[in-house]
Amino acid sequence: MERLAVWIIGLALLVSAAAFAGDQAVPDSSESGHIKGTSLKAVKMKTTGRVVEVTDTLLKIERTVKGTAETFEFTLEKPITKFKIGDKVVVRYITRGDKNVLREITLQRRAKPLKKILQPGEKEEPVIPPAKGSGVAK
Repeated sequence: MERLAVWIIGLALLVSAAAFAGDQAVPDSSESGHIKGTSLKAVKMKTTGRVVEVTDTLLKIERTVKGTAETFEFTLEKPITKFKIGDKVVVRYITRGDKNVLREITLQRRAKPLKKILQPGEKEEPVIPPAKGSGVAK
C-alpha cells in the first residue's frame, strides 16, 4: 500500500513538472531575430453627414447622433471636386493608425415619401390634377 502511494505521488510530481515546463513564455520574434510577415485586415466603415470643409488633402463632415454633433476628419488619397460645403454625403472609409482614410464618397439619396396606409373600409382617393383652362364654375 505504501509503495502504491509513493508511485502516485511521484507520478503527480512528474505531471505537474511537465505542466510548469509547458507554461514558460515563448521568446518574442524580435528577440529571436526571425521577422514574421503579418497582414492586418483593414476595417471598412461607413457614415453619413454634412460636408463642413473640403481641401485637397482633407475632408471634414459633421454628423448628428442623438442631438450631439460630431466632426469627422478624413484624409484624401486624391482631391475631390464634385462635392461642396453643405452637401449631405455617405462616406466609406478605413482606419490606418489614428487616421481615417477616405475610400468612397457619394451624395446621400433622399428618402421616397411613404404611401398612406389605408384602414379597412377606407377607399383611396385618386389624385387628379386640374386640366388647363379649367376653373371654378360660376
